Amino acid sequence: MKILIALDESPISLRAAREAGRLFGDAEYLVVNVTRHAVPWVAAGGFGTVYPIPLTELRPSRLDEDEVLALAEHAGIHASEVLPEFGDPATAICEAAEQCVVDVDVVVVGSHDKGVLRRLLDPSVAQAVVRGTDRPVLVVSGQVE
Repeated sequence: MKILIALDESPISLRAAREAGRLFGDAEYLVVNVTRHAVPWVAAGGFGTVYPIPLTELRPSRLDEDEVLALAEHAGIHASEVLPEFGDPATAICEAAEQCVVDVDVVVVGSHDKGVLRRLLDPSVAQAVVRGTDRPVLVVSGQVE
């Protein structure tokens, strides 16, 4: 069984990886880590306000392969491969699932509990992955321990 896990530094992402390890045991794990494009004109402020981002703050932070492997190990899984991607997270995750040489059996993503207003500014990656791939998707949500 081949499992694709979307992994970043967020607690819900690590929880999703732990749940995948618990559910799928000794499966083959591929980890996709997506660096988002920065939106150059807006950032969220307090009380729902937005403001322009100075161009000097638009450097995307990217985890290297060793950091992603360390995150996977911290979550309790041994990743056989890291797929670094750049762009829209949902699109990159779906493309990674579809472009693997050996078919991916399940895609695992974490889902943040967002309110309606936050979803308008920052749409759900998990929801877009569910709609964007023909592969089965395990969405892990809820409170992080």
